[in-house]
Amino acid sequence: MPDIEVGVNDLTRQGKEVVGRYDILPVVTEEWIRLENCEFHSCVMQEEFENNRIIKLHPPDACLFELMRFRIRPPRARELPLQLKAVMRVASRHVELRGDVLVPGYHSRKHGQVPCEDIQIRFPIPECWVYLFRVEKHFRYGALKSAARRPGKIKGLERIIGTAQPLDQSLIEVSAGQAKYEHAYKAVVWRIPRLPKEGQGAYTQQLFLLRLDLTSFDQVPESFDTNIDVEFTMPATTVSHTTVRSISVSNENPPEKYVRYISKHEYRVELDLQIGDAPPSENEISSLAATAPAPPFEPQPSEPMAVTAPADSDSD
Repeated sequence: MPDIEVGVNDLTRQGKEVVGRYDILPVVTEEWIRLENCEFHSCVMQEEFENNRIIKLHPPDACLFELMRFRIRPPRARELPLQLKAVMRVASRHVELRGDVLVPGYHSRKHGQVPCEDIQIRFPIPECWVYLFRVEKHFRYGALKSAARRPGKIKGLERIIGTAQPLDQSLIEVSAGQAKYEHAYKAVVWRIPRLPKEGQGAYTQQLFLLRLDLTSFDQVPESFDTNIDVEFTMPATTVSHTTVRSISVSNENPPEKYVRYISKHEYRVELDLQIGDAPPSENEISSLAATAPAPPFEPQPSEPMAVTAPADSDSD
């Protein structure tokens, strides 16, 4: 088997690379990284890496394998490519779960703005509320899916008159993608193919809204799972900013070289749980003001009237 030498943007090898002109990959190195806690496949010569920081290996024949694992220390000011803020309010028999997703602008020199793809956000649901998300079908039970609500356009006669009937509130509403309960995760899973969408820019907020009106027979659990799992991928990027700068192959026939970058993100976001009586809405405040009793009547003191005595003369 031929010997292969892989060169990456290792900070300790900066300025010390000696490779052939045909082995250099035409890529832009945006950042030099420091590799820590490196773990290699058995085909890698670890002594060569420990002495010279060179990744040299004898690859197995016709096999897909994992070459190495390592850790880096990212800067503290680096923001997440997908940001989530979730709030759950439990007030008496009303439950509301709201999630706001924001994708900040992430740009690379080669590909420009890079979107987030295959987004999966899992909101945990207590087991005693699972039946609320089940729908009976002809031969089995299915999961209740979300409704996409876009405010604005009203068609037909209502547009001419200017009046519209209020829409019924759905159990789950999303502004992008689709959400439904999945028993494998015991959570409501919100799946979005891509963010930002086609034609949208960065910093466009997306909304997830779940409303539950519990009955007197429904239980309210004493504790809730406050961890929300977030998973997504980003093409043409790496979380560690690793760049393959060169690939050297000791072979008479030069092979074709191609590097495909893709990053998979997995992290957890803490849920802001608020339990207690919710403040009254504007409609409740107006109804309370209309039905408020009038203050008790208090008679005001009257001024004394002057009494005149009859005159002695008969003349008026």
